[in-house]
Amino acid sequence: MNFRFYFLLIFVALFTACKGETKLSDTETIEQNVRTFFMMGDSVDLEITITDTMYVDELQVMLKTVEENNFLIQLDIDTLSLMIDDWNYKAVDLEKTNQLIAAKDAKIKALEYKLKMQELEFKKAGFAQTNRILLRLQRSIWANIAGFEAKVHYQLGEEISNLEILMDANFNVID
Repeated sequence: MNFRFYFLLIFVALFTACKGETKLSDTETIEQNVRTFFMMGDSVDLEITITDTMYVDELQVMLKTVEENNFLIQLDIDTLSLMIDDWNYKAVDLEKTNQLIAAKDAKIKALEYKLKMQELEFKKAGFAQTNRILLRLQRSIWANIAGFEAKVHYQLGEEISNLEILMDANFNVID
């Protein structure tokens, strides 16, 4: 009799545990995550289409490329920094010898290099942002999938929006 009692107790416990929340389908999960990311209510009609799947090997190639580009940009920034210093010192030396036009030209050249260096630092910041996104994808790998690219179409009032988003392997919107 104790056996039947324990069996009944286990059955009730399993039934109660399994009665919890139902699991959402992938499509429902994607829609819920997109709505949450863009803070949309249920009244907005969404059309979400997965357009590309990113696999682990592609992600590894992208991470390596970003790392190499970041290294090369840093080399260029370091070189430009030295060139800026050289042109500034040249301008100071020319001013000491009263060659003001040549000193002005040297200062202009230094400023041109500073502008180029700012452009490279902007690119470097872009690569850092890309690296951040790719590393987030790397943390959510499932099976051989690193993430998905999707198109989102919705209309709010008269405003129609078409967006491209990036989701990790768990369908969380990243960017």
